[in-house]
Amino acid sequence: MAETGTSPAPTRGGPAAGTAERVVVVVGGGFRGTSVLERLAANAGEFRPPGGRLRIVTVDEHPPGPGRIWRTDQCAALLMNTPASAFTVWLDASVSSPGPRTAGPSLWEWQRLVAAALTGPTAGRGRTASTTNAGRTVLTGELAADLARRPELADFVRAATPHSYTPRVLLGHYLRWCHETVVASLPEGVRHEWRRERVTDVEPDGARYRVLLAGRSAPLVADAVVLCTGWSMPAHRPASGPRQAGIRRLRGDNASDQDLAAAEPGADVVVEGLGLSFFDTATLLTVGRGGRFVPDGTAASGLRYEPSGSEPVLHATSRHGLPYRSRPGAEVPDGDSGHRFLREALRRQPRPGDFGHLGPAILRDTLWDHCTHLATTHPGALAVPLPRLRDALAALPPDGAEWRAVLAEAVPDPAHRLDLDEDAALARREWAGPEAFASAVRGRLLADLAETAKGAASSLKVAHRSFGKARGLLVAAVEDGGLTAEAYFGDHARFVDLAFRLNNGPPPVRLRQLLALHDAGLVTFLGPRAAPNGELGPDGRETWTSPRVRGGGVRAEVVIEARVATPDLRTGSDPLLRSLRRRGLADVFHLTSAHGPVPTAAPRAEPLTGRLLEAAGGERPGRAPALYALGVLMRDSRVNSLAAPAPHADAVALRETDRTARGVLAGLWAAPFHGEESAVAEPAAAEPAVAERVVAERVVAGAGGER
Repeated sequence: MAETGTSPAPTRGGPAAGTAERVVVVVGGGFRGTSVLERLAANAGEFRPPGGRLRIVTVDEHPPGPGRIWRTDQCAALLMNTPASAFTVWLDASVSSPGPRTAGPSLWEWQRLVAAALTGPTAGRGRTASTTNAGRTVLTGELAADLARRPELADFVRAATPHSYTPRVLLGHYLRWCHETVVASLPEGVRHEWRRERVTDVEPDGARYRVLLAGRSAPLVADAVVLCTGWSMPAHRPASGPRQAGIRRLRGDNASDQDLAAAEPGADVVVEGLGLSFFDTATLLTVGRGGRFVPDGTAASGLRYEPSGSEPVLHATSRHGLPYRSRPGAEVPDGDSGHRFLREALRRQPRPGDFGHLGPAILRDTLWDHCTHLATTHPGALAVPLPRLRDALAALPPDGAEWRAVLAEAVPDPAHRLDLDEDAALARREWAGPEAFASAVRGRLLADLAETAKGAASSLKVAHRSFGKARGLLVAAVEDGGLTAEAYFGDHARFVDLAFRLNNGPPPVRLRQLLALHDAGLVTFLGPRAAPNGELGPDGRETWTSPRVRGGGVRAEVVIEARVATPDLRTGSDPLLRSLRRRGLADVFHLTSAHGPVPTAAPRAEPLTGRLLEAAGGERPGRAPALYALGVLMRDSRVNSLAAPAPHADAVALRETDRTARGVLAGLWAAPFHGEESAVAEPAAAEPAVAERVVAERVVAGAGGER
């Protein structure tokens, strides 16, 4: 069925008698909105009674599929931070959720189909290499036009491997194709519409909801609303702050949505943040302005940057003053430990609990994985038998004096010894001047690139991967209030921060490019926690300096916050979230602590489905709430759901969208429909608790199978 941008507004008070059509509004049309749509369609047959009909309305100002973040008009030089083989929209047999499986290509498989389509048709049974098993071509008119307009994208597709880092715009085309594929294959009785609008408010309307839109369109009337709002910025928040002391500040956002024109050629620009957003900012202000990187065997990075003359000079700072490490390659093996120390600690973990046993267990597993791998790549590096080392690790508290002594005995050469967070030591040092700090940063970047180049032979990257993979094992122990507030915001937060810096950094090419930009004088490293020092120059601008680096500093004309804003139900300024809380439709999720409940940024929600729990006094008699939330907004309760949905990996994000869709569908037909005769055998005036029980039973009771 073709989707439309506009459609007649539904009548207030419910659909026409006898239609029995339920309406679900999905707020946000990006990856999660697309996955929710796909899961609603895939699961509908199990929950719909005979004659029951479903209308799904996606509301997004940007085309559904890519949404805002992955839209297809972005600079072609912006890259994903995960390999193409680690992203899919489609559920496979590994996903531990009961909904039916739907066959579909991963991003990498889709790219191979596109590459085949660019080469030409393949003979055989009337099909071409450009069609999927659903018979839909991947080389749509929009994609073909983009590849013709930007041939570098076509060149990438032809040369890509499963481990290539895909341009963001191509991920947008993949998501658009996935969305269109779902819409084209909707089952009978299910229809979809797209509203190019922004939701500003949701208000109760009897047993339903009125979804208010920013434009002049009439409100949508919905039986259920699913929030997939992602990283979206509040609509009324200015993109740039006021000038203070002669400086213009660009507030944090997706780099493609920041007003980077404020960074004029030759201007001194301070960039706050050296994570993933920094590399997008640097790309747009260099290659995005006509510069280019060329191979150069004489350069330490192997690259030389040829400027266009339109670049500003970027002066980078962050908490540590150092960029993230490059992501371990797919060829890096899992460690030998199987995380046995952590698994044992999890068996004894109470709810809510602290991180006191979990953190040390993660360190023991990580060190064991490092040493066992080291024993195979550098047999002479270990001076004690592995069983003796294992027993010592199990008996000693990590990072104590005895622990360090055992490690020094076991691994005599400090060059082979594991130091997970050497960046923290660099950030604590006092540096004699900017040149000394810059030299240390360059040394760290080159060392990290050398380790990445070792691939499966890098014991350090094996340790990094082991440390990061512990996050997935912790989900059940941490989510939905599994840790006390002290543990969650303390040791657990520090663990997640380090795991992210070690495992979720940029592709190696970005670090090579950063070195080339430093060689060209277009990037400098200010040092940790640089800030204005209060001294005004003759131009009225303050000098930015780091407390750890003597001398130096820069008088900035522009400051760019290289980070994305995260939604916060309690303190955020997003008008939709503020309205939901004001109306009692969403209530702040709290963690327990020794001093009483501690608020988080997330709303309270039903753990299985993400259905929001209303504040005391906000409940509507006779009907359970039907407002759901997924993704970034839920990060303090649904931990690790922001990880890329990789195939064959029981992706958390796909589990969540399936369970949420099943919860929505079960709720739609668990109670009578707005005064009509019920199409299912449920009491005419079911109490919310009864409806909730019915929903929970049906969400977990489904069966799998290909659709």
